[in-house]
Amino acid sequence: MKLGLSLYTFGADVHAGRMDVYDAIRKAAEIGCDGVELVAEQHVPGWPDPSLDDLTEIRDLIASCGMELFCFSCYLGVNIRSDRPQTQDEILHRARNMIAMAAYMGAKIMRPAFNADPVDKLIDLVNAALPTLEKYGVIWGVELHAPHPPSYYQKALEAVDSPWFRLVPDFSCWQGPNAPGQIRTNELSTFEPLLPYTVHCHAKAHMFDEHGNEPNTPYEELLGMLKDYGFEGSISGEYEGWFIHDMPSEQPARTLFRLLERHGR
Repeated sequence: MKLGLSLYTFGADVHAGRMDVYDAIRKAAEIGCDGVELVAEQHVPGWPDPSLDDLTEIRDLIASCGMELFCFSCYLGVNIRSDRPQTQDEILHRARNMIAMAAYMGAKIMRPAFNADPVDKLIDLVNAALPTLEKYGVIWGVELHAPHPPSYYQKALEAVDSPWFRLVPDFSCWQGPNAPGQIRTNELSTFEPLLPYTVHCHAKAHMFDEHGNEPNTPYEELLGMLKDYGFEGSISGEYEGWFIHDMPSEQPARTLFRLLERHGR
């Protein structure tokens, strides 16, 4: 499997203006990442209408650093209009544009966050987007995140039944009850049925102990299950502790990546 970091990990420095997206990409390469994930709303200048020059510069910098763009993360239907929610047709139009943008950036996976309640809305949207996904060679990776149970997207994955619609599990689903914001935890055995659908993972972390482990997240077990399955996709470490501790990003980023290496290589 390929290991890297979400640029979200550098959020403390990015939000404080101590680092921009280009600095974060270079730092990830220095740490030793195989690739990175970016969140368009946080990392792409001029979003939601970026210039082609900015997209090209980000794409080319990632490639020149010897990395790949694991996943192009973005949001659908959020903060687009102030007068009303977007219609399904408007969301589909936006999704198609972002699929093309992800492909231009060199990403094989796009994670479009979408309020899939009821899940039938997601099924209809993805089915309508399938021709565009196939045309550009981009997989729609739906993110499974706490507090949803591991079975939350099972219906959608089975209904769409396409290699262009797959799963991005976030390790928060298996964090212990003491993790920030957790209201439930799930048995590790619930991860196994998801493995055939999984193309990318978010390795969530909020804190580290003196040994560099995330005390609330069973990294060894989750990464071990991926290795035993023969997973050949990508893992993005995602440090979220900067919400709690406003501190420079480099040390937690290094600690998180070393944790991934320890159990994922």
